Amino acid sequence: MMTPRRLCQTLVSTLILCATAFAGGPLYVGQGGSIDGKPYTWDPAAMPIKYTVDPGPMSSNAGKVVVDNATGLQRVQQMFMNWQNVPTAALSYSYAGQILAAGGYVKGVDVASAFQFNAIVGSCNSALQNPIIFDSDGSLMTSLGVDSDVIGFTNICATSASTGHITAAMITLNGVWINGSTPMTKSEFSDAITHEMGHFAGLDHSQINVDVLQNGSCDLDTIAGMPLMFPFSVCPGHSDSGLPAIPTDDAAWISHFYPGPTYATTYGLITGTIYFSDAASAAQGVNVVVRAVDDPNTLQDESRRVTFSAVSGLYFTSNPGQSISLGSDGKPDNANGSPYGSRQAALIGYYEIPVLPGTYTVQVESINSAFAQGSSVGPLDPPVRNPGQDEFWKNNESAYDIPLQRDTVTVTAGETVPNINIILNGTQPTFDQYEDETQLFETLPPLALLRAEVC
Repeated sequence: MMTPRRLCQTLVSTLILCATAFAGGPLYVGQGGSIDGKPYTWDPAAMPIKYTVDPGPMSSNAGKVVVDNATGLQRVQQMFMNWQNVPTAALSYSYAGQILAAGGYVKGVDVASAFQFNAIVGSCNSALQNPIIFDSDGSLMTSLGVDSDVIGFTNICATSASTGHITAAMITLNGVWINGSTPMTKSEFSDAITHEMGHFAGLDHSQINVDVLQNGSCDLDTIAGMPLMFPFSVCPGHSDSGLPAIPTDDAAWISHFYPGPTYATTYGLITGTIYFSDAASAAQGVNVVVRAVDDPNTLQDESRRVTFSAVSGLYFTSNPGQSISLGSDGKPDNANGSPYGSRQAALIGYYEIPVLPGTYTVQVESINSAFAQGSSVGPLDPPVRNPGQDEFWKNNESAYDIPLQRDTVTVTAGETVPNINIILNGTQPTFDQYEDETQLFETLPPLALLRAEVC
């Protein structure tokens, strides 16, 4: 889902499927069988993805049409083309006409009520269509109980556990943000539409250049490196800034999940595992950011512009389940856990990041505590929070190294650079003397505890 904040307006992704997202890349991940640990994507053999569109206006104000249907349809088609035109991705879309009749919804009628919306959702849940709904004046959002700040939201309506494919999805857009009553520009709204289409394709939120939330500095380098899938709308739109519609990180991930013929000769891969301070226990939910080494001979800051990210444990389930506690029915509560995400222990702290050829630093950081619920980044919601410093990868990793000291990683096209593992400094030990009275260890000094923090 997307809500604008300047500074800060959230781009929240609301999903009908009840599962936590797996960010820095996939929205949903398969569990078991041939799809275990693999992202849910649309079937590449069934392209183009066909979508239907609301016949009403995209935006209105006090009953007056601001953006008519023809213009709205054209914008939707252009935004889908932004993703389709990524040269290293094999992804395509096709307009299939107006939203189909469904239950109490009659084809050709502007979607304006919760009753109509729910009927269309039912058809999407049955994988009969992939609708794009225009809420021209925000009244539909209000009737659905959605916050008025929301620009739009995406529903992944149906998936196939046998194939690992998304089989239906829908997008709802709030036209209030371009009816002249808000400061959002057309370019920013276009970014919002394109953001929701990223979710539609199976991408989750990403966190890069997150310091903009504190310093509010929307310089061109920061905007260029911020993913379109960043959860908050903070800076001017990409086209307003003369930048490509699909930033570096988003182009890498959409190509990773929908690889075109040139993907393997364009990108390399950095992989590794994030560990707690014991150097043995894997840490899930830590943001990993890869930044190009800045070229001092250019006016641009490549370390801000050429960036890629993932969240550790992005392919592991967010909810393993347990059979100890009992539910209200007296049976084990959540014994099976989430149906999404692998149960392979080796994936708990694992990350992988597709990158362009180059020389990079690799660092870890907390997911911002405000990125929760619809704005979540990564498999854990709320995110884990580390009050310590950011930490960079270095050749001789330990729990006692200097956090800002760093070594570089050079990647060539088609190459996978493995074992870029990071041991977090100062996290809570997995064992202490209070667990067994026979232990004689002295009490440890306070450490920077990786803790869950609700925003």
